Amino acid sequence: GQHFGLGSETRQTATWVPDPYAIEIGKPAPAGYDERWFINVHAIDTRGAPDKLACAECRCDFYNVTVDEAGSRIGNGYVGGLHCCYDSTRCRVDGAFANNGEPPRKLFLRYTVSWLDWSDAVHVPVRIYILDVTDTALFDGNPNPYCKVEYRVDECSSEDRAKNNCVDMKTTEEMVSHGGDLVYAVAHLHRGGLGSSLHGQDGRLLCKSMPIYGTGQEAGNEEGYIVGMSTCYPEPGTVKVSDGEVLTIVSNYSSERQHTGVMGHFYILVADQQEQALNKPTLCFSFPYSWCLPSWMWSNQM
Repeated sequence: GQHFGLGSETRQTATWVPDPYAIEIGKPAPAGYDERWFINVHAIDTRGAPDKLACAECRCDFYNVTVDEAGSRIGNGYVGGLHCCYDSTRCRVDGAFANNGEPPRKLFLRYTVSWLDWSDAVHVPVRIYILDVTDTALFDGNPNPYCKVEYRVDECSSEDRAKNNCVDMKTTEEMVSHGGDLVYAVAHLHRGGLGSSLHGQDGRLLCKSMPIYGTGQEAGNEEGYIVGMSTCYPEPGTVKVSDGEVLTIVSNYSSERQHTGVMGHFYILVADQQEQALNKPTLCFSFPYSWCLPSWMWSNQM
C-alpha cells in the first residue's frame, strides 16, 4: 500500500499521484511474497472520556491493561502507545456515561478505490518509501531497518518552559536504495505535532510538511485534532535523490505536556526520470488545500 499509519489528517491531505506517475499493482510478487489489499482500522471511542487526549494517545493507565495483545507483560517504562489500546480494549469513561444504559453504537466505513488499466506508454511507475524517525539502524550500524513505529515525547523542563522552548525535535537518517525524481512527499504526525521536514545528504530541504489543526466541531474540522498535512509536489525533474543517498527526517512535537504513542513518518514517491514525465503537465490547486488533478481528467478539454 501507499501509506502505513494515517489518521484524522486524511480528510484534508492531498493524496493524488500526479500524472503521468502511478502506483503499479498486479505484477508478480517476489518469491515468497503475495500481493494483497487490506485495510487495518484503529478506531478509539472517546465519548464520555475524562481525558480524550489520553485515550487517543493510548495511555496504559486509562485502558487499565498490564499485558499487550500477545499476552506479554507490558514493561514499567512503557507509559502508553499501541501496546495498550489493541482490539477490544476500552478507554476509561466517567460514571455518568458508563451507566447511562445506552446500547452499543455501530459505525460503518466506506472506501472508494479508483484505478486505471496500466499502460507502459502512458504511465511512469513510482517506488514507495516509508521513512520512520524511530528507525535507528544507520546510527546503530545495523544493515536492516529497525523501525519502532512510535515513540514518547516527555513534558519539557521548567527551564525550557520559562524560555518558551517546549519543542521536542527527533531526527534520524535513512538510506534510499534506488533514487530518482521526487514526485510526492508528505509527513504523518499525531496530535501535538508541529511539523516535519525531509533533507538530502547535503542538507538541502526536500520537503516540509506542516499540520493543519481543526477549529470547529463539525466532522473533518474537529478542534485540536490534525485534520490535514501539507504536501510536496515538485515539478518533474526538479527535486532528485541519488542511489544510496542518506536522507534526514526531522519530526517536531510540542512538549507542553507528555505525548505517548506518537509517530513521525514521511512517505515519499520516487520515479526514474523519463522524458514523457517532463512533457505532460498536471493541473494543481492550493485551495482549500494542495491537490492535483491527473491530466487524463482535464487534458482533453485544452
